[in-house]
Parts: sequence; structure tokens; C-alpha cells
Amino acid sequence: MWKNIRCEGIAKIEKLVGEYDIWELEKSPYGKFKIKIFQEKENLYVGYTNIHVIDESGSFEGAVGFGKTEEEALEDTIKEYLEKVSWKEHWEETDFQWAEYSDF
Repeated sequence: MWKNIRCEGIAKIEKLVGEYDIWELEKSPYGKFKIKIFQEKENLYVGYTNIHVIDESGSFEGAVGFGKTEEEALEDTIKEYLEKVSWKEHWEETDFQWAEYSDF
């Protein structure tokens, strides 16, 4: 099983277990972004968005969510994204950046 693999110099192994297209039409540019869900060895699931949102300090951050199941991590990641876009009413395309294409 992949969780039992141990290699010197390797800090962490995660398994991609899901990729989702998320349609959000009010604030997101182009209406769609992606979330990838990874399983860690400890049976924790982590979700990452491919879209990064500008924060009040001018920095860009992607949403990250966690859960004990793939579904919990997906839901938490969506909630985290919606929280990130809640501080501002009107969004411009320049308020968003995309993750590297090779990451998604």
C-alpha cells in the first residue's frame, strides 16, 4: 500500500483522490475553478483551489480545506474559498491569479 512507502529524503507522500470543477457565477472570473483533493498517510484529506484570491493586504492566497473524508475536505475548501471572496462586494479579474498550469 502506498501509505507504507518510506524513502530517505522524502518528507511526504499524498495521493490525488479527486478533482472537481466548481461553478461560482457571482464573484469568480470565468465562472469556474478547480479543486483537487489529496489523501495524506494519516487519512486526513486536504483540498486546494487552482484560483488564488487577493486579500486585504494585496497578497494572493488559494483556499485550502481539510476533512476526515474526501467530501468533508471538498466542502471545507469551498467554504474557505467563499470566505475569501466575502470581504469585497465587487471583484475584478485582476483580483484573482491562477495556480501554475502544471499543478492542475
